Amino acid sequence: MKVKFGIRGKILVFFLALSLTSLGVISFVALSSMSEVGYIVKQNSISMGETVVNTSIAALEDLGRRLLKQKAVDVAKEIELFFERHPDLEVSECKGNEELRVIAIQRVGRTGYTMAYDRSYTVYFSANPNLVGANLHGVAGEPAHYWSILERSVAGEASGYYDWEDEEGNVRPKYMYCVPVEGTELVVAATTYIDEFSAPAEGTKTKIASAVLATSEYIDEQMDKAQLTFLAVILGMIVVVSVLGYLLARTITGPILELTKGVEVIGKGELDYSIKMNTGDEIQQLAEQFNTMASTLKESYANLEQKVEERTKQERQRVEQLHTLNEVSRKISSIVNLDELLPYVGNLLRQTFHYHSVNIFLFELESGRVTLKALCLSGQEGLIPVGVPLEVDEDSIVGWVAQTGEPLLANDVGKEPKYRAVEALSDTKSELAVAVKMGEKVLGVLDIESTEVDAFGEADLFTAQTLADQLAVALENARLYEETRQLAVMDERNRMAREIHDTLAQGFTGIILQLEAAEQALSEKPSELERHLSQAQNLARKSLAEARRSVWNLRPQALEQLPLAEALGQEVDRFNKETGINVRFTVSGDRCDLLPEVETGLLRICQESLANVRKHAKTSDVEVNLTFNESVIELRVSDNGVGFKPDTTDKVRKKRGAFGLIGMRERARGLGGSFEVESKKGKGTLVRSVIPTK
Repeated sequence: MKVKFGIRGKILVFFLALSLTSLGVISFVALSSMSEVGYIVKQNSISMGETVVNTSIAALEDLGRRLLKQKAVDVAKEIELFFERHPDLEVSECKGNEELRVIAIQRVGRTGYTMAYDRSYTVYFSANPNLVGANLHGVAGEPAHYWSILERSVAGEASGYYDWEDEEGNVRPKYMYCVPVEGTELVVAATTYIDEFSAPAEGTKTKIASAVLATSEYIDEQMDKAQLTFLAVILGMIVVVSVLGYLLARTITGPILELTKGVEVIGKGELDYSIKMNTGDEIQQLAEQFNTMASTLKESYANLEQKVEERTKQERQRVEQLHTLNEVSRKISSIVNLDELLPYVGNLLRQTFHYHSVNIFLFELESGRVTLKALCLSGQEGLIPVGVPLEVDEDSIVGWVAQTGEPLLANDVGKEPKYRAVEALSDTKSELAVAVKMGEKVLGVLDIESTEVDAFGEADLFTAQTLADQLAVALENARLYEETRQLAVMDERNRMAREIHDTLAQGFTGIILQLEAAEQALSEKPSELERHLSQAQNLARKSLAEARRSVWNLRPQALEQLPLAEALGQEVDRFNKETGINVRFTVSGDRCDLLPEVETGLLRICQESLANVRKHAKTSDVEVNLTFNESVIELRVSDNGVGFKPDTTDKVRKKRGAFGLIGMRERARGLGGSFEVESKKGKGTLVRSVIPTK
């Protein structure tokens, strides 16, 4: 058939109209972009003007500060040279010296001057006669920043801003720079209002604002003209596209609607329907192809139902296998008790696929031999308990799989030499055994038996192997769960031991010392008896509270009320009051927030170190230092006591001090830090712990 006017030509005409529409859309987008560019230009002009003014003001103020500094330095140098030329002239005698007055009082800016005062803040030279001889301590009471600059100036060069009321009653910022005069007690100060230097930039700011406004008005005018032009073009294109669309719809949509109707009829299953089309183009060719396809579908449909039925049966079995695997996976993730999991898996597998029996064998850790752990037999729910092992012949099917780790499929056990008959399973005709492995290690065997010959296929082998892999994961999870539980118990025991040693043991030691002191005071100083008994009672209450907090793994009470530094200071004060030993506590560095476990660890290490000092050091001076560094915090506890040598100390001291040192070291290492003890006989002891804060 010869194509008269092809669909390609029709589509070409359509795309011509589409191109015109696209041009209108592009024009609209371009117009929007121009508007946005105009807006950005205006905003950038405004921003640039503000930036220029602000930069100019900052530069002028910086220049003013430099001029003030240079003026103060120059005047100080001139005064220094003056005294070098007049070595016999005392500073206290120079107030009336006119030459020195001219040097000391010089103009700075429009209203500022330099002045000179001594280190006791007494004014020697000033442009204000009322200040000469006055003490600046009284004059500079307010504002506070002014006095702060004067205080720093006696130790070296100092500068800063302060607010001051001008002659018109307006409060304006001033800048002052002070320079000590070498070899004398005098200090030179240069000061003036800092905005005197930035005043020229204010006029520039007004001019820039006017220029930006004029530019913005011009851009808005041009944008309005462009919008009107583009709007007229777009309206014209809309008219053209509308006319072309109407004509194209009459030419193209008729045959397409007819073709659509035919396709819908064929799609409903009426394969005898024929589409009639006489357009002489590709649409007619397409209709003829649909007619040919319908004929072919009619011929193929006859064989399709049989294939679908066979495929549906296979997919149903596959779905059952996947459902079983999913159920086992869900149970494995929620059950860690093998005595519950193994029979569940066996019964689920047997009931879902109608197997005769499903057996699960595992290696015994003690004997290293394969033992039956679960038996799920058709017709009963019984299973062999774990406590009654059933050993397996190593030359049997299960034994061979356990040794090699390879699966074995026997669809006729009568022809399998490795098969071992069991009286209770005499109906078995087929057997499938796969290894339960974790990596290369065989943990056990999953054994499946059927009463039919050729009962197992590749799908059964895949299912059994997948279930065996999941059982291996379950066994490993059970082992890891038990190990984790034991580690958790051990960690909790160690934590309780450290808490008891760091709180109760120290509290009991303090109670014993107070009771011994009370016993001694009973015969020597009865008036001290009540104080010692009261302290022992307070220690007992505190120890009881700490015991309860340790059981519930709570933070120390001191850290719930105070930051670490204050809590350590509180411990040091209590130690000083209880022992009478002189203790110095210092905090250095920039303080920062710490994790609760870091604060608790450092507090316990400090408490244990002070307890060791109390019991063993025989010292008169103790120093506790807490240092905040950039990424670590350091605690140092040192004394000038008797010290010790770990390799020569007596056994009693080893028994008393070993756990304390071990506990402090474990706390520091548990927080990712380090712990060191430095001590020499007769030269005191240093305990140092460094903990990271990030």
